[in-house]
Amino acid sequence: MEESNMYDYEIEEIMRIRQEISDENKNDLNNLAKYYQEIEDKLRSSGKYKFVDQTYNNSYPKPRLQPIT
Repeated sequence: MEESNMYDYEIEEIMRIRQEISDENKNDLNNLAKYYQEIEDKLRSSGKYKFVDQTYNNSYPKPRLQPIT
């Protein structure tokens, strides 16, 4: 299998699985959020994975510009 075809296959497989999960949850955002939260809880409790529990602040200080003289 060519590299690009393999990449395409992987992307298509991810899209298929995501659609299947959405369909199983009736394409309802609240159901999907609950489903993914349950998956996260199971993964956390397994102890096999590390999670980053830090919220990042994307607001940067405004630059202090000096007037041109």
